[in-house]
Amino acid sequence: MRIVCANHSALPFAAAAPAAAARAAALAGQAAAGLDVVTDGQPGWTDPITPLLAPLDGVRLGGPHRLPLGLQVARRPVVQARLRRHGPLLVDAWRHAAALTALPVKVTLPGPYTLAHAAEIATTAYRHAAALADDLAALLAQEVTALVAAGARHIQIDEPLLLARPDDAKLVRTMLEPLVDAAGAGTTVIISTYGADAVACYAQLNTLPGDIIAVDCAGRAGVCDAIAETGSGKPLALGLVGNAAPLPAPDALRALLDRLLRRYIHDEVWVQPARGLTALTPAQADTALRRLTALRPAPAP
Repeated sequence: MRIVCANHSALPFAAAAPAAAARAAALAGQAAAGLDVVTDGQPGWTDPITPLLAPLDGVRLGGPHRLPLGLQVARRPVVQARLRRHGPLLVDAWRHAAALTALPVKVTLPGPYTLAHAAEIATTAYRHAAALADDLAALLAQEVTALVAAGARHIQIDEPLLLARPDDAKLVRTMLEPLVDAAGAGTTVIISTYGADAVACYAQLNTLPGDIIAVDCAGRAGVCDAIAETGSGKPLALGLVGNAAPLPAPDALRALLDRLLRRYIHDEVWVQPARGLTALTPAQADTALRRLTALRPAPAP
């Protein structure tokens, strides 16, 4: 079985580092750690939500806000009119990153369900979060189309807030379909949840569109039991290290991976952090990534 070592999304940066320099350093560090698929580390992102909504017409930013699952946004987006997107939001950053490395650069963006439930609706243009999410799905599909046209071949869509409302899995599936359709057959689409134990909707996660399902396994006993006992209908990206120290010991990570793969039938599995690593120091984040790459089987003599 092939083990693909990847980064999930964000990395810690020095506060004053310019975005271009921080991106270059993040890419170099991930390559040195031995990853197969990297991200640009999301320099300049204050949280996983706001940067995708803030540039849109119809949005103003409020104050700090705590979302379900302990997710924190620096300034909560307030939707005060129908949304409009004037052009690509992440394409320039992806192009800059792709020019700095020979490794595949994955783009991570929050999904429409999470964005809609993270925002405050202050307009009659959207009567409820589902209506806002439908509009966001169309806008994000345009973003995915632009990224694919620019050359991106790995796109991760994060829907952590599904785990706060697991009964909405069918609704989330419908919202994600336009984004996956926009990616097309030549792009690997990863659907990611994190921040809670996904055992309540693990079976439903395997029905979501996309090629790979990313699951937060860091300290999540329920979903780890489900994977070990039932396997997976789709290839998985196993989130084995969390966003807090101390990190799991190498032997513990190996034992966990072996257990999770007990009934796994696919030829490839991804291992990555369960979420962005911004709560770690740069040194801790580097250690986390290197512990993942150490999980690859030793080369045959």
